[in-house]
Amino acid sequence: MSILDVYVSSHCFGCNEALRLAEASARRFPGLQVRIVDLDRVPEARPDHLVAVPTYILDSHVIALGNPLQPDLFRQIEDLLGAVGREEGRNGAP
Repeated sequence: MSILDVYVSSHCFGCNEALRLAEASARRFPGLQVRIVDLDRVPEARPDHLVAVPTYILDSHVIALGNPLQPDLFRQIEDLLGAVGREEGRNGAP
């Protein structure tokens, strides 16, 4: 299962929108695990390459710094999920 991590923090002006986009993504892609990572609560969860919040990381690929438009986010998720599916098909994995 693919995982979308959305990194947020209390000092972030756009993080309310990030929460909305995370929820919309979870509804749109039921096979996608969407996790909100609150860096105020779990600062050790911050990846070394994280430079801003909100940040969207899908299966270790940064897909957005800041909030993308919802259609753009969905398109990026679809593209990456499709690429994962194609790769699994080539490897014979389910």
